[in-house]
Amino acid sequence: MNDVHDTYAALIGRFLARELTAGRFQRTFLRQFKLEARIVDPPLFLLLDELFGDVDSYTKDAALLADAPDFYLDEAGLRLKAEEVLRRMTAQALRDPARPPAQTHASVLK
Repeated sequence: MNDVHDTYAALIGRFLARELTAGRFQRTFLRQFKLEARIVDPPLFLLLDELFGDVDSYTKDAALLADAPDFYLDEAGLRLKAEEVLRRMTAQALRDPARPPAQTHASVLK
């Protein structure tokens, strides 16, 4: 595993352990991911990018949730998505723990 993996795994873990509210997790994750300057292994980047979309779709607004339930997530839905991504991150790291990072966050977006 690497520092990037550990940073995000810890953040997601804190949310799942209810140490962070959904709103705090949303703000922290979005800011961290947008400002990420470290090298991120492409498979990890794809998982984090997927979670970014889920986190961005979180809302407490009942009207939005009712109007577009296939797009917006409530807290329970966000927890399920975060738990699934963390499980996949852990499985990925266990499969290939020594894999060196190959690209920067920005280069994967190209």
